Amino acid sequence: MQHLASCSELLILKLGLCSSISDEGLVYISSNCGKLVELDLYRCSAITDDGLAAVASGCKKIRMLNLCYCTQITDAGLKHVSALEELTNLELRCLVRITGIGITSIAIGCTSLIELDLKRCYSVDDAGLWALSRYSQNLRQLTISYCQVTGLGLCHLLGSLRCLQDVKMVHLSWVSIEGFEMALRAACERLKKLKLLGGLRSVLSTELLQMLQACGCRVRWVDKPLVYKG
Repeated sequence: MQHLASCSELLILKLGLCSSISDEGLVYISSNCGKLVELDLYRCSAITDDGLAAVASGCKKIRMLNLCYCTQITDAGLKHVSALEELTNLELRCLVRITGIGITSIAIGCTSLIELDLKRCYSVDDAGLWALSRYSQNLRQLTISYCQVTGLGLCHLLGSLRCLQDVKMVHLSWVSIEGFEMALRAACERLKKLKLLGGLRSVLSTELLQMLQACGCRVRWVDKPLVYKG
Protein backbone atom coordinates (compact mmCIF):
# COMPACT_ATOMS: atom_id res chain seq x y z
CA MET A 1 0.00 0.00 0.00
CA GLN A 2 2.92 2.38 0.58
CA HIS A 3 3.40 2.55 -3.20
CA LEU A 4 0.08 4.37 -3.49
CA ALA A 5 1.70 7.46 -1.98
CA SER A 6 3.09 8.21 -5.44
CA CYS A 7 -0.22 7.48 -7.22
CA SER A 8 -2.23 10.58 -6.42
CA GLU A 9 -3.48 10.73 -10.03
CA LEU A 10 -4.82 7.16 -9.95
CA LEU A 11 -8.32 6.87 -11.41
CA ILE A 12 -9.02 3.12 -11.33
CA LEU A 13 -8.02 0.66 -8.60
CA LYS A 14 -8.96 -3.02 -8.76
CA LEU A 15 -8.31 -5.03 -5.59
CA GLY A 16 -10.75 -7.88 -6.16
CA LEU A 17 -9.95 -11.15 -4.34
CA CYS A 18 -7.30 -9.43 -2.19
CA SER A 19 -8.42 -10.94 1.09
CA SER A 20 -5.59 -9.21 2.95
CA ILE A 21 -6.99 -5.74 2.21
CA SER A 22 -8.24 -4.30 5.50
CA ASP A 23 -9.81 -1.10 6.75
CA GLU A 24 -6.29 0.20 7.34
CA GLY A 25 -5.58 -0.24 3.65
CA LEU A 26 -8.73 1.66 2.72
CA VAL A 27 -7.70 4.51 5.02
CA TYR A 28 -4.39 4.66 3.15
CA ILE A 29 -6.19 4.65 -0.20
CA SER A 30 -8.54 7.42 0.88
CA SER A 31 -5.59 9.56 1.98
CA ASN A 32 -3.59 9.13 -1.23
CA CYS A 33 -6.04 8.47 -4.07
CA GLY A 34 -8.57 11.26 -3.92
CA LYS A 35 -9.15 11.24 -7.69
CA LEU A 36 -10.36 7.63 -7.90
CA VAL A 37 -13.43 7.15 -10.08
CA GLU A 38 -13.54 3.33 -9.89
CA LEU A 39 -12.79 1.08 -6.91
CA ASP A 40 -13.18 -2.71 -7.07
CA LEU A 41 -13.21 -4.46 -3.68
CA TYR A 42 -14.78 -7.73 -4.88
CA ARG A 43 -14.47 -10.39 -2.17
CA CYS A 44 -12.27 -8.23 0.05
CA SER A 45 -13.86 -9.95 3.00
CA ALA A 46 -11.80 -8.24 5.71
CA ILE A 47 -13.16 -4.75 5.15
CA THR A 48 -15.88 -3.33 7.37
CA ASP A 49 -18.12 -0.29 7.62
CA ASP A 50 -15.19 1.71 9.03
CA GLY A 51 -13.22 1.17 5.83
CA LEU A 52 -16.13 2.46 3.77
CA ALA A 53 -16.30 5.54 6.00
CA ALA A 54 -12.70 6.31 5.03
CA VAL A 55 -13.36 5.75 1.32
CA ALA A 56 -16.43 8.00 1.34
CA SER A 57 -14.48 10.72 3.14
CA GLY A 58 -11.40 10.76 0.92
CA CYS A 59 -12.56 9.48 -2.49
CA LYS A 60 -15.60 11.60 -3.25
CA LYS A 61 -15.28 11.29 -7.04
CA ILE A 62 -15.94 7.54 -7.16
CA ARG A 63 -18.50 6.62 -9.81
CA MET A 64 -18.11 2.83 -9.84
CA LEU A 65 -17.87 0.76 -6.65
CA ASN A 66 -17.83 -3.03 -6.33
CA LEU A 67 -18.47 -4.41 -2.83
CA CYS A 68 -19.73 -7.86 -3.84
CA TYR A 69 -19.18 -10.52 -1.17
CA CYS A 70 -17.74 -8.03 1.33
CA THR A 71 -19.89 -9.80 3.87
CA GLN A 72 -19.06 -7.68 6.93
CA ILE A 73 -20.70 -4.61 5.43
CA THR A 74 -23.95 -3.51 7.10
CA ASP A 75 -26.49 -0.72 6.67
CA ALA A 76 -24.07 1.58 8.51
CA GLY A 77 -21.53 1.04 5.74
CA LEU A 78 -24.09 1.89 3.08
CA LYS A 79 -24.87 5.09 4.97
CA HIS A 80 -21.23 6.08 4.43
CA VAL A 81 -21.40 5.08 0.75
CA SER A 82 -24.47 7.28 0.30
CA ALA A 83 -22.17 10.32 0.60
CA LEU A 84 -20.69 9.46 -2.82
CA GLU A 85 -22.94 11.76 -4.83
CA GLU A 86 -21.29 10.97 -8.20
CA LEU A 87 -21.81 7.21 -7.86
CA THR A 88 -23.39 5.65 -10.97
CA ASN A 89 -22.58 1.93 -10.64
CA LEU A 90 -22.87 0.02 -7.35
CA GLU A 91 -22.46 -3.73 -6.90
CA LEU A 92 -23.62 -5.16 -3.55
CA ARG A 93 -24.09 -8.82 -4.41
CA CYS A 94 -24.39 -11.16 -1.42
CA LEU A 95 -24.16 -8.51 1.29
CA VAL A 96 -26.29 -10.55 3.63
CA ARG A 97 -26.28 -8.00 6.47
CA ILE A 98 -27.83 -5.11 4.59
CA THR A 99 -31.56 -4.34 4.62
CA GLY A 100 -34.01 -1.89 3.14
CA ILE A 101 -32.63 0.71 5.56
CA GLY A 102 -29.25 0.69 3.84
CA ILE A 103 -30.79 0.73 0.38
CA THR A 104 -32.89 3.72 1.41
CA SER A 105 -29.70 5.57 2.36
CA ILE A 106 -28.21 4.76 -1.05
CA ALA A 107 -31.36 5.82 -2.89
CA ILE A 108 -31.52 9.18 -1.13
CA GLY A 109 -27.81 10.00 -1.36
CA CYS A 110 -26.81 8.51 -4.72
CA THR A 111 -29.41 9.91 -7.07
CA SER A 112 -27.11 9.56 -10.11
CA LEU A 113 -27.16 5.77 -9.78
CA ILE A 114 -27.56 3.99 -13.14
CA GLU A 115 -26.74 0.36 -12.28
CA LEU A 116 -27.41 -1.45 -9.00
CA ASP A 117 -26.78 -5.12 -8.18
CA LEU A 118 -28.57 -6.51 -5.10
CA LYS A 119 -28.46 -10.21 -5.98
CA ARG A 120 -28.62 -12.44 -2.90
CA CYS A 121 -29.07 -9.51 -0.54
CA TYR A 122 -31.56 -11.71 1.27
CA SER A 123 -32.79 -9.10 3.77
CA VAL A 124 -33.54 -6.35 1.25
CA ASP A 125 -37.31 -5.95 1.21
CA ASP A 126 -40.07 -3.71 -0.12
CA ALA A 127 -38.84 -0.76 1.96
CA GLY A 128 -35.71 -0.67 -0.18
CA LEU A 129 -37.72 -0.90 -3.38
CA TRP A 130 -40.02 1.93 -2.36
CA ALA A 131 -37.00 4.16 -1.72
CA LEU A 132 -35.51 3.28 -5.11
CA SER A 133 -38.88 4.00 -6.71
CA ARG A 134 -38.92 7.48 -5.24
CA TYR A 135 -35.31 8.62 -5.48
CA SER A 136 -33.49 6.51 -8.11
CA GLN A 137 -35.11 7.84 -11.25
CA ASN A 138 -31.92 7.42 -13.30
CA LEU A 139 -31.68 3.65 -12.75
CA ARG A 140 -31.36 1.73 -16.00
CA GLN A 141 -30.15 -1.68 -14.81
CA LEU A 142 -31.23 -3.45 -11.62
CA THR A 143 -30.62 -6.92 -10.19
CA ILE A 144 -32.88 -7.98 -7.30
CA SER A 145 -32.71 -11.78 -7.62
CA TYR A 146 -33.24 -13.59 -4.29
CA CYS A 147 -34.34 -10.42 -2.47
CA GLN A 148 -37.25 -10.61 -0.02
CA VAL A 149 -39.64 -8.42 -1.98
CA THR A 150 -43.36 -8.81 -2.67
CA GLY A 151 -45.52 -8.25 -5.72
CA LEU A 152 -46.67 -4.88 -4.36
CA GLY A 153 -43.12 -3.60 -4.00
CA LEU A 154 -42.11 -4.97 -7.40
CA CYS A 155 -45.11 -3.44 -9.15
CA HIS A 156 -44.49 -0.04 -7.59
CA LEU A 157 -40.80 -0.20 -8.53
CA LEU A 158 -41.27 -1.16 -12.17
CA GLY A 159 -44.12 1.27 -12.59
CA SER A 160 -42.14 4.19 -11.15
CA LEU A 161 -38.66 3.95 -12.69
CA ARG A 162 -39.05 5.51 -16.13
CA CYS A 163 -35.44 4.91 -17.24
CA LEU A 164 -35.31 1.24 -16.20
CA GLN A 165 -34.51 -1.04 -19.13
CA ASP A 166 -32.78 -4.14 -17.75
CA VAL A 167 -34.07 -6.10 -14.74
CA LYS A 168 -32.87 -9.42 -13.36
CA MET A 169 -35.39 -10.89 -10.91
CA VAL A 170 -34.86 -14.60 -10.43
CA HIS A 171 -36.12 -16.43 -7.32
CA LEU A 172 -38.39 -13.72 -5.97
CA SER A 173 -40.24 -16.34 -3.99
CA TRP A 174 -42.55 -13.86 -2.23
CA VAL A 175 -43.95 -12.58 -5.53
CA SER A 176 -47.01 -14.40 -6.87
CA ILE A 177 -47.74 -15.05 -10.53
CA GLU A 178 -50.27 -12.21 -10.39
CA GLY A 179 -47.58 -9.99 -8.88
CA PHE A 180 -45.19 -10.68 -11.75
CA GLU A 181 -47.99 -10.14 -14.25
CA MET A 182 -48.94 -6.74 -12.84
CA ALA A 183 -45.35 -5.56 -12.42
CA LEU A 184 -44.33 -6.51 -15.96
CA ARG A 185 -47.43 -4.91 -17.44
CA ALA A 186 -46.53 -1.69 -15.63
CA ALA A 187 -43.17 -1.51 -17.40
CA CYS A 188 -43.34 -3.62 -20.55
CA GLU A 189 -43.13 -0.63 -22.91
CA ARG A 190 -39.78 0.44 -21.39
CA LEU A 191 -38.05 -2.86 -20.65
CA LYS A 192 -35.38 -4.09 -23.07
CA LYS A 193 -33.93 -7.05 -21.13
CA LEU A 194 -35.38 -9.37 -18.48
CA LYS A 195 -34.08 -12.35 -16.56
CA LEU A 196 -36.84 -14.56 -15.11
CA LEU A 197 -37.38 -18.09 -13.88
CA GLY A 198 -38.31 -20.45 -16.69
CA GLY A 199 -41.29 -21.67 -14.69
CA LEU A 200 -43.00 -18.33 -15.27
CA ARG A 201 -43.00 -18.83 -19.01
CA SER A 202 -45.93 -21.24 -18.89
CA VAL A 203 -48.02 -19.33 -16.33
CA LEU A 204 -47.73 -15.70 -17.40
CA SER A 205 -50.47 -14.65 -19.80
CA THR A 206 -49.89 -15.09 -23.52
CA GLU A 207 -50.97 -11.49 -23.96
CA LEU A 208 -48.20 -10.22 -21.68
CA LEU A 209 -45.53 -12.33 -23.38
CA GLN A 210 -46.66 -11.04 -26.75
CA MET A 211 -46.57 -7.46 -25.46
CA LEU A 212 -42.99 -7.90 -24.24
CA GLN A 213 -41.97 -9.35 -27.59
CA ALA A 214 -43.69 -6.57 -29.51
CA CYS A 215 -41.87 -3.96 -27.44
CA GLY A 216 -38.51 -5.54 -28.25
CA CYS A 217 -37.84 -6.92 -24.78
CA ARG A 218 -35.44 -9.88 -24.72
CA VAL A 219 -36.25 -12.36 -21.96
CA ARG A 220 -33.68 -14.80 -20.61
CA TRP A 221 -35.46 -17.74 -18.99
CA VAL A 222 -33.49 -19.48 -16.23
CA ASP A 223 -34.18 -23.21 -16.09
CA LYS A 224 -34.97 -23.55 -12.38
CA PRO A 225 -38.20 -24.47 -10.55
CA LEU A 226 -40.73 -21.82 -9.62
CA VAL A 227 -41.11 -21.34 -5.85
CA TYR A 228 -43.77 -19.20 -4.17
CA LYS A 229 -43.85 -18.78 -0.38
CA GLY A 230 -46.82 -16.44 -0.14
